[in-house]
Amino acid sequence: MIGTSLDDAALKAAAAAARAMMNPAADARGTSEYRTHVGGIMVMRALTRAASRAAA
Repeated sequence: MIGTSLDDAALKAAAAAARAMMNPAADARGTSEYRTHVGGIMVMRALTRAASRAAA
């Protein structure tokens, strides 16, 4: 992500890379697919928040 703009495509690429590395366990509170999906969303939110804090 260093040296790239945080446009929608870059955020989606980062989320996809994070999802590719994830191997969460499934339990009664969620399937591994659900947890992987949410993990990608959390990465996008974290990067967006970090960028807005860095710009401030």
